Amino acid sequence: MSIKVILDADVIADFYKDNRTGIFRVTLELFRVLSRNNAIETFYAHLSWLHTETSTKEVDHFFSENSVRIDKANERSRRSFLPLRKEKLFRYFYNRIGVYNYKNTHFDKVFKEAGIFHSFYYPINAEIKKYTNLKKVVTIHDLIPILFPDLHFTSTLIERIIASIGEDGYAICVSENTKKDLLNYAPYLNPNRVFVNLLAASDELFYVCKNEEKFNSIKKKYNLPEKYFLSVGTLEPRKNVDFVIRNFIKVIKENGIDDLGLVLVGAKGWDYDKIFDEYNNAEELKDKIIITGRVPDEDLASLYSNAHSFYYMSFYEGFGLPPLEAMQCGVATVTSNTSSLPEVVGDVGIMLDPNDDLSLSQTMLDLYQNESLRKAYAEKGLERSKLFSWKKSADGLVDIYKKISNS
Repeated sequence: MSIKVILDADVIADFYKDNRTGIFRVTLELFRVLSRNNAIETFYAHLSWLHTETSTKEVDHFFSENSVRIDKANERSRRSFLPLRKEKLFRYFYNRIGVYNYKNTHFDKVFKEAGIFHSFYYPINAEIKKYTNLKKVVTIHDLIPILFPDLHFTSTLIERIIASIGEDGYAICVSENTKKDLLNYAPYLNPNRVFVNLLAASDELFYVCKNEEKFNSIKKKYNLPEKYFLSVGTLEPRKNVDFVIRNFIKVIKENGIDDLGLVLVGAKGWDYDKIFDEYNNAEELKDKIIITGRVPDEDLASLYSNAHSFYYMSFYEGFGLPPLEAMQCGVATVTSNTSSLPEVVGDVGIMLDPNDDLSLSQTMLDLYQNESLRKAYAEKGLERSKLFSWKKSADGLVDIYKKISNS
């Protein structure tokens, strides 16, 4: 008999229109594969009072467009009239008395017959805690806001997520390093109720793409040089992008290199001034640095695949998807040697101290000057990337659901 699992879809409902974060991508990919797995019967819940005003019909439509075969466990519809709902005082008042801009109708039969409720990010909803038959599971992506408050603007949400697990809940971490962080922070959690399930990169979005016509259009679109180093990630302090800029400028200036650029792909995050200060310090070499902002999904494979090499010198990651994406596109990959990144890159990438300027600048120069070295790392990375897949990740989740169900 298959296990009935309710999956929390609020991350998808919040971000499907724009701002498709890494957590959004992870959740959508797992929804896709889990919805096809015959070992479980999947439903989705659209419950959050705090984060989203989308209706169930909107989410249903998004799922059908993206090949997610999943039934709903509740119905959310907008209220036809709620006076002054956008005014701050009235909004606070409505929240206090539990009246919102939509109505939430539980399908009680589904909630009472299901065995597991799994939130892929947000805290376990208070409504869910009323169902004692449900074993509650939360995915923990990282504890970065708690561990490094100077690298992140708030830790409140992560604290609430962890608190919602409670002593009788379960957690699924995206790396062994994140599990270690979680148990250190919340030693009251039972380690036998904390699991690890590694992530993957979409093979539809990230693949070796050497289509010349496609790349020519990409070059024109983003004004790319023929040869470029690549870095992908939100422009914020934790990603350590200013470190990459500084060492790139040093390498091309000291070695008279004029046929190489640095391409930075990613949206502006918070406190990005330091990154742009480093960019402005490049002075006459600023034209060697291209900042694209966020790019559409369909451009990523070509951007990765045609890069000379890839640099991801983040101070800390819960998992670190961009290095895996780069390896899957056949690019020599350089990362930090911190947190979970060794679990992703293994021994097939170049891992460095994210504060060691000398090591990074020397690595950049070595890869630029030694084509056989660059190709060797590219080939090894491509081979390692085959160890990861969304099917493998989803199968791992199903195994965890079975353990939780039988516990």
